[in-house]
Amino acid sequence: MTKKENTVIFGAVGDISFYRQIADDVLAYGAGWPFQKMLPFLNKADLLFGNMESVVIPANFPKKEIDREGLISKLPGPFVAKILKETGFDFLNMAANHVLDAGSIGMNYTKKYLEDAGIATGGVGATQKEARKLKVIEKNGISFGFLCYGEDSNYTVGHTGPCYAYYELETILEDVKKNKSKVDVLVVSIHADLEFMQTPSVPRLNNSRQIARAGAKIILQHHPHVPQGIEMVKGCLIAYSLGNFLFDAHTSSYMKRNGPYTAYSSLLLMKVGKKGVKSFERVPYRINEVPEQRPLPLTGIEGKKMLGYFAKLDKLLKDKEFIKKTWSAIAKKHLVMYLNQAKEQDIDKIISEVVGRLCLLAENREWMNEILLMAKEHWDAQKLIKDPYHRPNYKFQNK
Repeated sequence: MTKKENTVIFGAVGDISFYRQIADDVLAYGAGWPFQKMLPFLNKADLLFGNMESVVIPANFPKKEIDREGLISKLPGPFVAKILKETGFDFLNMAANHVLDAGSIGMNYTKKYLEDAGIATGGVGATQKEARKLKVIEKNGISFGFLCYGEDSNYTVGHTGPCYAYYELETILEDVKKNKSKVDVLVVSIHADLEFMQTPSVPRLNNSRQIARAGAKIILQHHPHVPQGIEMVKGCLIAYSLGNFLFDAHTSSYMKRNGPYTAYSSLLLMKVGKKGVKSFERVPYRINEVPEQRPLPLTGIEGKKMLGYFAKLDKLLKDKEFIKKTWSAIAKKHLVMYLNQAKEQDIDKIISEVVGRLCLLAENREWMNEILLMAKEHWDAQKLIKDPYHRPNYKFQNK
């Protein structure tokens, strides 16, 4: 008789924030309120992953130093950690752009209380070396190793002190090569890319496939705040965006105006053996409006409709033309935004702020490279023009 292989049901959700209206609702309705409706499905997971998108701070944190724009929860750290532990979370990614919203104090305080509650964390540390450390969890005789990274952005500006591990392809490939033999299932968590797109950017799509071919078995991604597709590459499951899970999708004007899919996503449930993902399913949900601004599972016609939308997102991952068109469009949108900002600033500020951010931050370099490709295509075409009456750039200059 063949010995039955051990398996683990590995659950994963996206962004979790206890900030703003969510914190008020928890205080009003109790610790069990945020995830109550999803518990029957969350409880199916033997191992549960989420992305921690807000930080908690100690009671003596100076009020005048609190960044009002930061995702800083007013709930006590031990209370937030208790909610997450009792919900069933085993591992939380902390390599996210908001992790330094309350400086290293908030980052370290959040990490401490999550780990004190028995929840493993990954992706942050006093140095890049520490932040890149492999974190291991064993379930049902299967070892899972976690590596977590976030994209250098306007929130971190290349900070070299306490921070999260930076999302850089060569770094990740090096870490995957070094760690893949140490565990049965290597999980890579990535917090990156521009927000609200149906598909990942061309660079992130290509990078993810390289990471999969290097030996990762599961790649879980977040930050776009909307769901994106899932594909299998060389036996590795790549979830390009897990979307929002506990988030103010309606009371945040930023989320609301970029809806409706900031309020929709799914719980990803993967059946995993020692060699990787054997199968997976999605449990669709909607974040309702106040007073129910929490994830509520979708069933019946609504549930089927969302599963159909997710299938469409999966299919789009094979549509190179659509992905390229989407990526080019959002790159143009961001260039216009920065050019408009530059109009209102003096030249020194433009050089230090606008040019610096555009050229030096990974988050912006990706889409700026797309803009440069567009310019190069025009330039290459211009070089081929044979006009005996005018200099090569005559038409451009005389528009």
